[in-house]
Amino acid sequence: MSSVTVRGSAIAAVTPDRAELTLSLTHLAADPAAALDHVAAASQQLEAMLERHGFTRSDWATEGVQVGEEHQWKNDSNVLVGFRATTALSVTIRSAELVSVVIREGVTGAGASVRNLVWRVDATNPARRELLAEAARDARVRANAYVEALALRLGEVEIISEVAIEPEPSPQPRAMMAMAKASDSAELSVSGGLVELGAEVYVRFAILR
Repeated sequence: MSSVTVRGSAIAAVTPDRAELTLSLTHLAADPAAALDHVAAASQQLEAMLERHGFTRSDWATEGVQVGEEHQWKNDSNVLVGFRATTALSVTIRSAELVSVVIREGVTGAGASVRNLVWRVDATNPARRELLAEAARDARVRANAYVEALALRLGEVEIISEVAIEPEPSPQPRAMMAMAKASDSAELSVSGGLVELGAEVYVRFAILR
């Protein structure tokens, strides 16, 4: 029996459920211990600030600690200027209003810098389920368009898959959630706005003659 395989897709603008903010700390000192002590103290300041705003330790994670020599090119030679310690703290923020607060207090209070700010949609968000259903409906619409143009009839669904059922002639981009980044304006204004969420599905239908 003949069949037709189509790819259904759907995209929607969704209000994000959370922000993932990464704050980095770095310090250059004459010896490794001094550099590490400074970064450790600043890290403790960050954690204390988060606790004051109601965050628990499960809301943040330390993204490694590095200490190493730092050199600068001076007078035609590579000169050791000290030792730099670096660490970062990644925190999940579920209140949009707290994002700018954490950034401001982290930067001004602990001397941190913003490494990254990404808005995310939870896996349990109802919008994801609706997008999957919309992608499946889109697949049926596409399949119907093909078979009707050829004076055929669409039969039962044979296979449904989230990965390509058969090799495609050319690479197809997968729809992914867009990342909304923080504003670079002097007056800090942080909003999650809407992020683009996508879904796609591959469906094989039987063709009736």
